[in-house]
Amino acid sequence: MRASLAAIFALTLSGCVQQAVLENDVRSAQRKARTLSTAADTSLAFAALSAQLVELEALHQRDPSDARVLGLLDRGYRLMGHGFIELRYLEALAAGDTARAEAEARLRSDAEARARYYRERLSPSAPKLAPLAVEGDFTEAEAACGRRDRNGYEQRLNALLAAPEQKPEERLERTLVRRIAGAWLLPGVAARCKF
Repeated sequence: MRASLAAIFALTLSGCVQQAVLENDVRSAQRKARTLSTAADTSLAFAALSAQLVELEALHQRDPSDARVLGLLDRGYRLMGHGFIELRYLEALAAGDTARAEAEARLRSDAEARARYYRERLSPSAPKLAPLAVEGDFTEAEAACGRRDRNGYEQRLNALLAAPEQKPEERLERTLVRRIAGAWLLPGVAARCKF
């Protein structure tokens, strides 16, 4: 009897320790994500986000239902696809490198699919995830491109280039938005609009 009580106690204690370690790891991942959002160096931020996504995937395997991890994975893959990969896609397009542009488009599609996968696993009662600037800030410029309105296109992109971040946690996204807006103004990219 004593041995079985000791075994149950040990298992309970082990489970509590594992849960505490997981909780610590999730909070650490949240702090890292907040710190990453303040980065201005896109090369460093790309490497950091890549490593963070691997770490978050491992946390997800440990607890597939943790909404915080699911949210971080969704946001991370959206930032990867609509920010970093989109920028590389536009740079390839501007350089006339269609093979590289197609490869980047496939990578962006994969990142979007991964983000969707994790977002769909969030409970309907989970808080709604905030949209990313790199997803929504180009809607007006895209519409102007579709209308072949060069003036509206350039005005919106120049406004994005001039827009500062309101707080340090917006720095990475604002930096990516500015870099993407600059790429949209390049002749090889603007040619998509057929002005």
